[in-house]
Amino acid sequence: MPPTPPLLDPSRYEDAGLLASGGAATVRLAHDRTLNRSVAVKVASSATEEDLARFRREAQLTAQLEHPGVIPVHDLGADWFTMKKVQGVTFGDMLRQEPDPIVAHARVIETLLRLCETLAFAHHLEVIHRDVKPENVMIGPFGQVYLVDWGIAQVRGHTDIPLAGTTGWLSPEQARGEVCDARADVWGVGALLYYSICGRKPNGSLTIEERGGIGVEARPVPLPVGLAGRPSPPPELVRIAMKALSLDPAQRYPSMMALGADLYTARAEGLWFERVGFGAGSDIVVQGQPAEAAYFIVDGECEVSQNGGPIATLGPGDCFGESALVEGGLRTATVTATTAVTVRVITRASLGAELGRGGWMARLARNLAARCVELQRDLAERNG
Repeated sequence: MPPTPPLLDPSRYEDAGLLASGGAATVRLAHDRTLNRSVAVKVASSATEEDLARFRREAQLTAQLEHPGVIPVHDLGADWFTMKKVQGVTFGDMLRQEPDPIVAHARVIETLLRLCETLAFAHHLEVIHRDVKPENVMIGPFGQVYLVDWGIAQVRGHTDIPLAGTTGWLSPEQARGEVCDARADVWGVGALLYYSICGRKPNGSLTIEERGGIGVEARPVPLPVGLAGRPSPPPELVRIAMKALSLDPAQRYPSMMALGADLYTARAEGLWFERVGFGAGSDIVVQGQPAEAAYFIVDGECEVSQNGGPIATLGPGDCFGESALVEGGLRTATVTATTAVTVRVITRASLGAELGRGGWMARLARNLAARCVELQRDLAERNG
């Protein structure tokens, strides 16, 4: 059996072997005789006073973050601390083990929603994680989601290691050694979503030094192109990822709760229905033109006109152009934005992809659509 880690009380803890190792610490499994349970023991790799102080700070900070998404710390020694043993897989392992892209999208969204809650709690206490990456997100067998390794966290605007993180996973401002705010972790969660879509790190070819050296001219994250052999990624997930990864922090989500709210809405209203904006006075559809899509109004107001005269007003929650999904043909009315308007665009292809997410509602919708097509054909034959 491997030797007991230094300064770990052998009368209480029985060492059970190595679990993981890294540059700053190793993690071992131990049996706590007093409480009769298995625990994980994190042991510092360095014995310098500065490194040990940083190590103890990590233990104390993690213990203060009392949230279901943070692994509880049980005991602290001079160069070790014990914590809950977590069984499960990393975010990256979860993606690799799930062959079905529909299921993978669902699991990613659920995981990121939990992660947003954990980080929102930490940000409330003025703690910025600064190292959000697949290896630091653990998913348990019963849906638990943990964010681990708070070793380089910034607390109340202060850190003794300003230029730190993992190449390919840190925000531009962090790479420049700047004081971070919640939007640095927004970038980190956006990076996880990006990785789930295309299997690559955002700007993964840049080292920390290169990312910091190019300063305000940091390279924007390229649009994800999807994974080879899989369907194109849902437009809403691409939109959310790219907003979270905006080069300018002011263009990102202002908080984890805002990011989580957008993820939740996308899941509820459709991952495949792209959001499009129209300025006041813009025609969204025009009478007499081919009908190729339906629209759902997210915000703003529209006027419906026919033969040049207004006939109705539409607002958030209203739909128009549904017949395009059944029979196509030409538009029978014009719809004009009277204010700035955001709509979700529903095409036959995107509706098919959305219904492919499964469930009895999807089957019912497909059956109703097929029945509508049959009725349209019967009516056409009778009138013919």
